[in-house]
Amino acid sequence: MKRLILIMTFVLTAPLLWGQPMPKFHKKLVYQCRFSNPEDLDQWVMEGPGEAIVRKGKLVLRPKYQKVVDDYFAAKGQVFDGRVVGYYKPLEEAMKKDVGEKISDYYYDGAFRGGHMVFWNKFKTPDNYILECDFRALSPHALHMLMFSCTGMADQSVFDSNLKPRCGVAAQYTKGDLKNYRISFFAPFRGTSHMRKCPGRVLTVKGTDLTLHKPKKKHHLKVVKYKSKIWWYIDRKLCFSYDDIAEEGPLGGGQTAIRLMAPAIGEYDNYRIYEILK
Repeated sequence: MKRLILIMTFVLTAPLLWGQPMPKFHKKLVYQCRFSNPEDLDQWVMEGPGEAIVRKGKLVLRPKYQKVVDDYFAAKGQVFDGRVVGYYKPLEEAMKKDVGEKISDYYYDGAFRGGHMVFWNKFKTPDNYILECDFRALSPHALHMLMFSCTGMADQSVFDSNLKPRCGVAAQYTKGDLKNYRISFFAPFRGTSHMRKCPGRVLTVKGTDLTLHKPKKKHHLKVVKYKSKIWWYIDRKLCFSYDDIAEEGPLGGGQTAIRLMAPAIGEYDNYRIYEILK
């Protein structure tokens, strides 16, 4: 009888346990960028060797040396899956022709790790918000990321002049003087999308990556951040949820950004941020 009561109690309370789909929120649109004209790019800041253009009402992001990497993998008959690092050698050689001695800025722990880009949005989110946009991969190569709740370690703006200089090298965002969450997707070798918390590059949760199910199609991306909880949706389907109960506490509001690794090209549109009111 006691066992039956316990089972019934669990069944009754299971819908209330964390991990369920996102509840309905009252929200207010506080920012949007439709990329309807080139002037919309003034709302963004590029870090690293990246190119951003508005083409046919959409944002196209492309690392400056993407073709060098694309040629490298084409010669090998491969698609970059997010793991191998052999492409760094031709990438370094190409960049060195342009930047000369400044190539040293793109090293971390003695190894060249440049060529990637981060495209910051200037709008600072409130503490509780929804970020959504449309995405389409223009290359079969990995890797794309959304960064959010980004601040300095003292909660200052990511654009604060007292922060260390950044040029797209991953460790500058994951192991430097920034706090942020980031979700990576369009990673063929994994088949999953991952969320990490920085500094520390702590893998917090992973889930389905629906962008890979139809890699040439447009997808709708959605991040919901409410207090300590985060939900990640692709094409309006829940891929994972996470409750940040770490000792240092969850992150609040901050900057958002789109990050691409050197081999990737992407098309983005309808970038919107909603404040969650209740």
